Amino acid sequence: MEELCLEVVRCLEHYGLRDGVSDQRVSAAPDARTVRYYTSLGLIDRPTIVGRQARYGARHLLQLLAIRALQVQDMSLADIQTRLYGRSEAELLALIEAVATAHQPSTPDIKPVVWHEITIEPGLKLLVEDSYTPTLEPALLQARIMAAMAALKKSRTHTNK
Repeated sequence: MEELCLEVVRCLEHYGLRDGVSDQRVSAAPDARTVRYYTSLGLIDRPTIVGRQARYGARHLLQLLAIRALQVQDMSLADIQTRLYGRSEAELLALIEAVATAHQPSTPDIKPVVWHEITIEPGLKLLVEDSYTPTLEPALLQARIMAAMAALKKSRTHTNK
């Protein structure tokens, strides 16, 4: 039982499902008591008994992971029981992977931009994006730079009054 619970924790972390349940009564991972409770509800199959020892296998692990995956989606135990009843191991695994994929936070497609800073003279710098390629004729580019300088000069004379 202890090995099963440890493996559930490892797999929940692998799938990113350890956290994310909004119900505060639900623990981060099932313990032995929870496993016995789920067994009594029929959420997971009864273990195989060898001698006086209960044996849990891969199917039990998948059932526990599937329960957690559906808890992340805020499903009640009654709804989970209905949803998981009679599922094959392949179906349980597909459900776990689908929920885990949907549960992962989306990472925006952020592309870094490299800028070059060119000092024209003390107090005046030009920032140029690394991928910049001039599209304007040199004379038109020069005219725009001159217009920017004139606008800067004009704004300074209004500010200093």
